[in-house]
Amino acid sequence: MTYHPLKNTDWLAEHTGTPMHIRLTALTALMSLAVFFLPSLTLTLFAVPRMNLSFFQILQNGQMGLSIHDSKYTLSFSSALPYLLLSVILPVLILVMVFFYRRITVKIPGRAVSFLVLALLFGNLLALIVTPVKLVDSTILTKAGIGSTDLFFAPQTVGNLTIILLILGMCAAAFGTMGIKVHLRMLSYPYFLWLIVFTVLPLLLIFFAAFFTKDAGGAYSFTLDGFRTLMVPRVIETRFYGMTLHLQEYFSVFLRSLDYAVWTTIGCLFVAYPLAYALADRARRTHTSSSLLLMFFVLPMWINTMLRTYAWRAFFGQVGVLNNILLSLHWIADPILFLKLDFLSDFIIKFVLVNDFLPFMLLPIYSVLVKLDENVKQAAHDLGANSRQAFSRVVFPLSMPGVISGIQMVFMPALTFYMIPEIISEGSVTTIGTTVQTFILSESAVQQQAGNVLSLLLLIFVLITMGILRNSDKDSGGGGMIL
Repeated sequence: MTYHPLKNTDWLAEHTGTPMHIRLTALTALMSLAVFFLPSLTLTLFAVPRMNLSFFQILQNGQMGLSIHDSKYTLSFSSALPYLLLSVILPVLILVMVFFYRRITVKIPGRAVSFLVLALLFGNLLALIVTPVKLVDSTILTKAGIGSTDLFFAPQTVGNLTIILLILGMCAAAFGTMGIKVHLRMLSYPYFLWLIVFTVLPLLLIFFAAFFTKDAGGAYSFTLDGFRTLMVPRVIETRFYGMTLHLQEYFSVFLRSLDYAVWTTIGCLFVAYPLAYALADRARRTHTSSSLLLMFFVLPMWINTMLRTYAWRAFFGQVGVLNNILLSLHWIADPILFLKLDFLSDFIIKFVLVNDFLPFMLLPIYSVLVKLDENVKQAAHDLGANSRQAFSRVVFPLSMPGVISGIQMVFMPALTFYMIPEIISEGSVTTIGTTVQTFILSESAVQQQAGNVLSLLLLIFVLITMGILRNSDKDSGGGGMIL
């Protein structure tokens, strides 16, 4: 007879180990049993929390004196007694069943045990939910002349978390009842559901709203009116870098937004890469995994974008800080209208965009550079490369995943970002984001369709750009991307 250790080990794990869904229910029961002795209920009178109580204290005392409008009343907990007992007995029964699971399944099928655990968990959940309601007798409310919103028991955070855990435990027990094996990878299923509900479904709704319209009879029909609205042959005059161009209206808007996105990305890259290189080099020299200086560059992200943008507008305003400094130094005789002159306003918008998106470029590049092995650069020097060659042929190619990730994190949002151009230019500059907002908020159904079509076109453009960047990352031979 041939002995197979791995095969026998697998057999033992399968036939003697407690199933994962049973272990999950055991953790849920332990939490529920702990909550029975922890202060998990708050007595609230006239919107003021009076005291915190545990289920055990309530069961132990049986009643409680309470003063309402200078009158003494006695709260009797007798009506909640069955639910209080269930909230401690049911978790104990679940733990006993889990502890003797293998002995029980010798006589009872595993699915039947899972069903019993499911029923006990449901009873435990019901007890936790109903007990706070039963603690306040309606006769007390009538005598005191108050309502249930004036006097009530409410579960605290720990009680609410226990309710959530009980629901999860019931799901695990339901899987066992249906014969479905619970694996750790099943914990990722809620994220797939999140992806479907909040990403895929909204995109489908945008597509439907873009190309389908509802007639007077309630029937939906396919239409291209929104697309035709965008393609209308209306030419406007626009200026780019001192040149006067005549372009289709929405193509001109897209071109301006693309200009902002490209220069924002370039500006962030030129500022962030040397900064990330210096910070990473300092972190390696000090043998630290993070940099305090890095926090100061990320700190502006903690401030609301609108507040920062209004601060920059005040800085460059006619009576702003910059004009006051120049006037006090006698460098100018009259205030400069930074926000009114086209070329200055355009530069300021790009400057503020770079300032706003800089951390999104800095962090990915820094996270790659700080992990680069110093021996790689030393090996390049040993092979005859100077500092410039070592950087251009070794360090920079190895940091490309961080660069490409930073480009994605800056270029995509900057393309549709409209708050900064809107605030700095005081509404005189129209971007693609502003156009989409105007279309969507319009009362015209055709305009709304045009907004949805424009959103889809932007999505297609973004997907194509991401595909190009991903292919560039593969061609560069870099590692996996951060984003």
